[in-house]
Amino acid sequence: MSKTRKNHYVPQWYQEGFFELGRNTLAYLDLTPPQKVLSDGRVITERAIFDAPTSRSFLQKDLYSTFFGTSVNDEIERRLFGDIDARGSNAVRAFAGNDVRQWHRNFQTLFEYIDIQKIRTPKGLDWLKAQYPTLTQNELMQEMQGIRMMHCTIWTEGVREIVSAEDADVKFIISDHPVTIYNHAVPPEARTSAYPRDPKIALKASQTIFPLNRDYCLILTNLEYAQDPATSPLDKRTFARNYRSSMVRTDAFIRTRKLSSQEVARVNYVVKARARRYIAAGRKEWLYPEETVSDPWGELRKTLLPPEDELFHFGGEMFARFEDGRVHYQDEFGRTEKQRGLSEERPASQAATP
Repeated sequence: MSKTRKNHYVPQWYQEGFFELGRNTLAYLDLTPPQKVLSDGRVITERAIFDAPTSRSFLQKDLYSTFFGTSVNDEIERRLFGDIDARGSNAVRAFAGNDVRQWHRNFQTLFEYIDIQKIRTPKGLDWLKAQYPTLTQNELMQEMQGIRMMHCTIWTEGVREIVSAEDADVKFIISDHPVTIYNHAVPPEARTSAYPRDPKIALKASQTIFPLNRDYCLILTNLEYAQDPATSPLDKRTFARNYRSSMVRTDAFIRTRKLSSQEVARVNYVVKARARRYIAAGRKEWLYPEETVSDPWGELRKTLLPPEDELFHFGGEMFARFEDGRVHYQDEFGRTEKQRGLSEERPASQAATP
């Protein structure tokens, strides 16, 4: 059996969701096109924009390969990502649709897929290598698998919104790092978000942007920030712990907003700003959102914030009774014990009298 050494870090099935009707290629933009030195000493920049099929796009040789002496192993590409992509494609398509039963069936898979998609790109792996600079390629692949599903709990406990570009003349674009993190207080030039870093997901004002296809985009917002946009953007959200169990409603998604062309361009502007090197779109003109977007970085949040009158779907306390009589309690931040109020903490001698 031949080895799979050309690894698509953005799956072909995902790219196909951004095709224009009747087409089977996308327009790709190289943000840092290579330069060539001519024999006469002149330096020219190679073509930055091109049309290409998905088979030749968003891929890198041996990105996931492991090595044992002279032997090359492609099990991560075939087995790990083969399984994740098969289930992930069903989940992404489910949430681009309106069948709530399919949302329930694919809820966990969607967030599992988004989490691994964030780390599997060259930017994601460069971030991981920056945390552990001495890792070999084989150890890097082990660590990548070990931190899977790190962000799922924080994402699912937040406000989940799917916005639409159906009525807009501009559609959503994709990048070589499709899971984009936006924080209005952390512009791309900030030292804390210099490549390969992104704003931390656990920060109150950090929002996760993930286009499902050309017409739909998932935006995940921490509840405290959605409820109070004036909250300190760089503070951690309450109970920001990874890898813990939580109970949420699988049918709670806001789907009321249809964005204008200018609003879609603002989303695309953020996606492009956080890309590593490549972005792609159904049309070439959509690759340059900066031509129509002049808003300061912090003002872009007005497009990304969920509607205030839809927040009632999220938060609050939850009680669940099991068949054996046990009752599970959880507050809006995933804590399973009630927090003591000020009146409970005061000594009896100081308690208010009727």
